[in-house]
Amino acid sequence: MKKVVIIGSTGSIGEQTIDVLRNQDSVEIYALTAGKNLEKHKKQLIEIKPKYYDNLEKIDYKISDSKLIDSNEIVNNDEIDFILFASSGSEAYEPIFSAIENGINVGLTNKEVIVTYGPILFDLAKKKKSKVFPVDSEPSAIWQCIEGEERKISKIILTASGGIFRDKKFDELKNITPKDATSHPNWNMGKKITVDSSTMMNKIFEIVETSYMFNIPFENIDVLIHRQSIVHSMVEFFDGSIKAQLSKADMKLPIQYALDFPNFNLNYENKLDFSEIKNLTFSPVDRSKYPCYDFSIDYIKKGKLYISALSILDEILVNLFLDEKISYVSIPLYLEKFLDDEKFDQNFTIDNIIEVREYLTKKVSKELKI
Repeated sequence: MKKVVIIGSTGSIGEQTIDVLRNQDSVEIYALTAGKNLEKHKKQLIEIKPKYYDNLEKIDYKISDSKLIDSNEIVNNDEIDFILFASSGSEAYEPIFSAIENGINVGLTNKEVIVTYGPILFDLAKKKKSKVFPVDSEPSAIWQCIEGEERKISKIILTASGGIFRDKKFDELKNITPKDATSHPNWNMGKKITVDSSTMMNKIFEIVETSYMFNIPFENIDVLIHRQSIVHSMVEFFDGSIKAQLSKADMKLPIQYALDFPNFNLNYENKLDFSEIKNLTFSPVDRSKYPCYDFSIDYIKKGKLYISALSILDEILVNLFLDEKISYVSIPLYLEKFLDDEKFDQNFTIDNIIEVREYLTKKVSKELKI
């Protein structure tokens, strides 16, 4: 039986992963870890009865079927076959690296870790023979399109909904609140990624993610606005043919694809009915609507450590916005202000990334007096 661990079991992806695996005889949910949502975590443990669990508060629920141990022990357990990391934020990299170091196959929903540490992460995975599976609609769609393909790829086309403010001009967004920015026209996602969707930063990160994961140059990756969120990505081959992956705006399919690879025995039930689809539209990105995207699409060409800095600063600024310490429209202003003239070391190491994080955190705190 395949032993699976879910890191971040009480979040949206964690809950959907439990839904996918519920009543599956071929998979054992071996461990569940959570943040601060202790009530939900306890309910999951009572239902699932995993062998191990952990939470940020280190609360022992005194459940006879499950044992509280540290997450570091969990991700280094040789009995585990697969770990789904449903955690968020680039600072969650350490357990991911530990699992890969131990040769365990992992599924990642965490864009920030891939964007911030990608080349180091994938080099380690190659060395340790650990597979890193994308659990995100766009890279999963690319993976589904190219799996088993031998034809040479000429272009990747990523699709974007355009976010909740896609019908507004940027100068109409001065009074946007965190509540406004954390809703989405098609998807049910976490707060940070939903804000990134509204600014189109998530698409910048997916360009980087795609490049790192599939070894595709930035110049061979296009982005189109696709309001329906049914076509999740397309792959154009050198012979001119294009493959597209289509499905409902539902993360359970990418979760299932990563969990069940290469067997595909799990049955995805939320299938498309093409008779209900009225139209599928595609249009270029209007960069004037998305100043974060407009700045970042050129900035990522500066180098890997610059990309890490971009990811880290976006994370800092979005969290400040969610805490109501800065305005929504100030996110792109500060992104450009704090990065445009910076010169970062081209030596791409974890130590240098940590230094960049510390530097930017102090710089933002000092200049914004936060």
